[in-house]
Parts: sequence; C-alpha cells; structure tokens
Amino acid sequence: MKNLGIYIHIPFCLRKCPYCDFYSVAEAQQGKSEIEGLRARFVKALCREIESGGRKYGMKARTGEARQVDTIYLGGGTPSLLMPHELEEIMDTVRKNFELSGNAEISMECNPATASKDKLEAYRRAGVNRLSIGAQSFDDGVLRTLGRLHNSADTLRTVEEARRAGFDNISLDLMFAIPGQTDEIWENTVRRAVMLNPQHISFYSLEFMEGTPFTDRLEKGEIRETEAEADRRMYERGLEIMGKAGFIQYEISNGALGLENVCRHNMKYWGLEEYLGFGPSAHSYMTGPDGRGIRFNNVSSIEKYLRVWENPEDRGQSAVEALCENSLTDDVCEYIFTGLRKNTGIDLKDFRKRFGRGIWEFYGEDVMKELEEYVDGGFAAVTDDNIRLTVKGMNISNRIMALFV
Repeated sequence: MKNLGIYIHIPFCLRKCPYCDFYSVAEAQQGKSEIEGLRARFVKALCREIESGGRKYGMKARTGEARQVDTIYLGGGTPSLLMPHELEEIMDTVRKNFELSGNAEISMECNPATASKDKLEAYRRAGVNRLSIGAQSFDDGVLRTLGRLHNSADTLRTVEEARRAGFDNISLDLMFAIPGQTDEIWENTVRRAVMLNPQHISFYSLEFMEGTPFTDRLEKGEIRETEAEADRRMYERGLEIMGKAGFIQYEISNGALGLENVCRHNMKYWGLEEYLGFGPSAHSYMTGPDGRGIRFNNVSSIEKYLRVWENPEDRGQSAVEALCENSLTDDVCEYIFTGLRKNTGIDLKDFRKRFGRGIWEFYGEDVMKELEEYVDGGFAAVTDDNIRLTVKGMNISNRIMALFV
C-alpha cells in the first residue's frame, strides 16, 4: 500500500499579516455570528471534499491502489482558530475515509494570539501530535512591524501550555531580514528560540510578495528591503547558533533536534512523494498510471469552494481550478529542485531507479562541467552516489538549481 500525505487548508485568520500572500479570510472584517456561520459551512464542505478524496484514493477507493495516510498537516490561514468540535469533525472524517498509519505525524499550525490551554488540550485529544507555532520573532517591535497580533510573552505561554497539554513535538517558525531588524535582534531571537528546547525550528527570509501591503509600502519607499549581504549573514548566523544547540539543518530553511524530529510531511514535498490537498487554494501532487506526476490545486475562493461542496447531489464535483500533467522532464526538474533543498541532496541511485537513466544521461557533460565549477568553489559536493549543496551553496541555491532547468 502506498503512503500518502494530506494537507488541509484552514482559510481563516484574525487579521491578514501585511507580508502574507496565502489565501485566507480575515475574521476581523466580519461579525462574530457571520464568521462562525461561515466557518461551520466551511467545515461541512471540507468534510465532503475529504469524503470525495476517500472514494478516489482512500479506503473507499473503487479502482486503483488505496493509500495509507502517514502524515497530515493543517495549515492556513490560522488553523488554531478552529473550535475543538470543528477539528474533531475534520479528523473523524479523515479517519473514516482514509487508513491512518499507527505512527502518523499530525501537524497543526498555531498562532500564539489564538491559542488557549483548553484548545491545545482538545487538539491533542483529537490526535494532533505535532504543533508548529508561528513565533516569527521574540522582539515585540519586530512583531509589530510584521503586523502580528501576539507578543513574545504569548509565544512563551503557548509553548508552556502546549507541553502541559501533552505535545512533545513542537516546532517554532522564525523570520529574518525584516525591515528594522538588526543582526543583534535576530541573534537574540534565535537564542531565545533554542532556549525553549523545541524539537524543530523553521527559519525563513522575508519575501516581498506581489499584491501584499508590504510590497506596496516597499514600492512607495516607506520601508526598505534588507540587503542581500545582511540577509545571508543573518541566515548563516542563525544556523551557527542552532548548530551549537544541537540542531541539524536537514533542509535549506529547517533544522531539527535530531533526525527523528524532521517534519515528515514537508519531506514529502522535497522528496516528490504523493500528497492530497483539501480546502480552498490547497495543492496536491499525485502520480498517474504512467508514473508521471500530476499537480492540481483548488480555487482560492471560499465562496466558489462552498458553491461546489454545498451541493450534495453531485458526488463527482470538484473545486479543482488548475491541473497539470507532468512530462518526464518536469518530474526530473522537480526532483532535482526539491532534492537539492535537503542537506542530503540527491541520491543518484534513487534517481536512476526512479527515472530509468542516470542524471548525466539527462543533462550531459556541459552541465556536469558547470556544476564542477561550483564544486571547486566550495558551493556543492559531488560523489559517485550523491550531489548536494554545502551551506555556502545554499546561499546561492537558485543559481545552482538553474543549471538543471
């Protein structure tokens, strides 16, 4: 039986962060009864979509090979806005339609501004066993710049209450290269994060995404983008502090306190493994009968999503907005791009097993010679069995990955 990951997009936030371009509905812009009604409708529609997925890929699959779910990731938006009974309904629906492995990793993103002791205890009882807390920074000034509704004390409280609720697998999300953030502020954030002894830390450089308020302010000259040299200095310094605390960098932007604590769900993305996405804007990657990848994504509109799934008569409906069937070249490129994000790099024997040819049979001597220049510069390492980027190479990863386009 094949393994499968499930991603569930919860499209609600208290307020949109000015740097974020993920799809969500801001609850602050609507009345309490209105948003509660919308969330209830969404949960019902989501469960119908999960049931539909189960009929195609899960325990109720009529044709093809059923998949066993070994990772679930609830992202958003802000999943910790869900009421306990709403999460329980979602998880019950997953269990009724898919076979969960005995050691399934079930992750949930959590905003410290929306977490509470009772909620965390209920989430743990519902089966969530990994919590990803959006700390972003331990400097309150930086948090205000980011438009976050929590402060550093809220994060400390959330970590403490999560542990009391029974969570022994906690991840902290951090951001750097934020306007006004100094090296000292960033280093202090990383130090405070590792002192909390989380099992995992994700650390991302701020990106100015098209259509966000941050990008509008950047274009108006109200804020300035962090210079590339400072960005890379913060990245390397963060890695250094985490490394001294025992964290292993297993992916460009992720470190774990021991390899047993890597995010197994995200490893599916970087390993080109199958995952199903449910909810507005959710993305999926499955393989077709020919073994080629198929990517598809749902509409980024809760109104359109509800119109599809609130009609129970048509069990064949879908909220899919776009679908792309990969060519062999597409799959090879994606395998290399995602593989080079991992510190273990690309297993050349696995590459040959998966695609039927060696990597240099695809790319030839010209690309090999170009890559050798990066090896000579200390940016990459190549053996008979493996290609990987060094920490130095991860700083210019896009440039190296472009060789394989």
